[in-house]
Amino acid sequence: MKKMLLLALATMFALTACSNANGNNKETNAPGTTNGTPSETEPAKPAKLSLNWSITGVNLANVTLPSADKDFVKKAIEEKFNVDLKLDYMVAGKEYHDKLNATLAGGSAPDLFISGGAESQKYISDGIASDLGAFITKETMPNYFKWVTQEEVDAFQLQQGKFFRAILPFQRNTYASWYIRQDWLDKLGLKSPKNFEELTDVLTQFTIGDPDGNKKQDTYGFTAAGSGQSLPFDFPQWLNNGFVADFMIVDNSYVDNRTDLNVEGVLDQVVEWNKAGIVDPDWFLNKTPAHFDKASQGKVGMIFSPGDKTIALESVVTSVQSRTKALNPDANWQPIYPLDKPVMWKYSIPENTILISKTTADKNPEKVTRSLEILNWLTGEEGFLLTHYGQEGKHYSKEGNKVTLNVEAFESDIAKAGNWLNVYAAFTPDEPNVLGFELIDSRISEHDSAILKTIEGFPKHNALPPVSLVPPEGINIGDFRKEMSKFHAKAILEDKSGKNWPKYREELMTKFKGKEIFTEYTKQLNSVLKDKKLNDFQ
Repeated sequence: MKKMLLLALATMFALTACSNANGNNKETNAPGTTNGTPSETEPAKPAKLSLNWSITGVNLANVTLPSADKDFVKKAIEEKFNVDLKLDYMVAGKEYHDKLNATLAGGSAPDLFISGGAESQKYISDGIASDLGAFITKETMPNYFKWVTQEEVDAFQLQQGKFFRAILPFQRNTYASWYIRQDWLDKLGLKSPKNFEELTDVLTQFTIGDPDGNKKQDTYGFTAAGSGQSLPFDFPQWLNNGFVADFMIVDNSYVDNRTDLNVEGVLDQVVEWNKAGIVDPDWFLNKTPAHFDKASQGKVGMIFSPGDKTIALESVVTSVQSRTKALNPDANWQPIYPLDKPVMWKYSIPENTILISKTTADKNPEKVTRSLEILNWLTGEEGFLLTHYGQEGKHYSKEGNKVTLNVEAFESDIAKAGNWLNVYAAFTPDEPNVLGFELIDSRISEHDSAILKTIEGFPKHNALPPVSLVPPEGINIGDFRKEMSKFHAKAILEDKSGKNWPKYREELMTKFKGKEIFTEYTKQLNSVLKDKKLNDFQ
């Protein structure tokens, strides 16, 4: 037996020497191979792919990605998934969708793109978006389903049994708020307004009372961003007339706030403010973030933010508060609830979608798989931490579930560079608790903590589950909304009165199928929520 063992060892050494002589040792092989063939334990790296994504979000105004050598997120994605990733990104709004539509019309659909809910309906009906049922499951994307539930995803589809649009992970709580220049109130000896009449008086004084002390009448009480097409919910006239956000449930029926008969009162009150000269005259043409820029420049005394909780935080260098204070050290933006109404806003439901190009799915399904692998990584712990807080050991440290921001490095590399991480963070809201993390940020002062506590506590009603409300076949809700916005603008800018609104509304309900749309919405809601009354969600 000893002789046999010695003989076997001698043979093995001889074969090894022969192999090394031929250069077939492990160090000379390509990664993932053994003797030039794929390894069973270390699979070959997949072929490199070029991916094109189109991204939008509310926090992308004035954001520019850094150079390739400083963009550590892009580098991590490209190395980890063996891709060349091209990103096209813009702040959410009409311009983004106009650009996206032009790209789609030109036959160059992005492989993956973010879209608004209404717009996604058209992309799906036009055959631009691909069915994702075979790609997005709890097994293939477990991280993604930490942010949304299977029930939410299913209810979000336009057709039962079909999966064309994924929910963009969304912020559950809402941080909608009006913000006012508290230092202007103090200088003019004014109290914080508690109802619409008091608010009108305050904004009048902001316009005529020289709150900035420059001896010029060059300030306005309020501004907004209509993007040349709409009457936004920025105007408190909506809530003052009983309309909370975009829709409500009354007597177990869907009520579309923007086309209700009582919108006449909203229009009249907006016209009154315009005639009084207390609204920035450019409000209708302003495009986001022009209204925030004017606020930062000290030109207006009140603005509205539908969801960005950082607007008035002094810890964020790009916030309206920080930018205003750079010009006036006494500037003090504070959240305000200036109306005597029981509910200000509603908790969130999913609104935006993640779509995959059908062209990509048909011609290059491997691009779909790779894109969704990246999406799953972005929604997981590693991707979330990198895209929200930077590099571990440099921009933050982690001990257990506590993530402590290294403020100096984060400010230098990210915040003062325009908060460029927001491009990648567009796929997940800044809610570390979803993944079990607790953020420790020394920049959050008592001032900022008080603001966050205030806006989190504003009264809200429960939103409906993410039921995907679909108009009757052949009716496009986007076309209806376009006509609706035209009538709003006509009443305010041409008629300068809401008196013609009942006539305009009748045309919307008949010629543009509004009655059919909202009757169908009510049926769908009642069908999905069989065991609950719709009013339970108010």
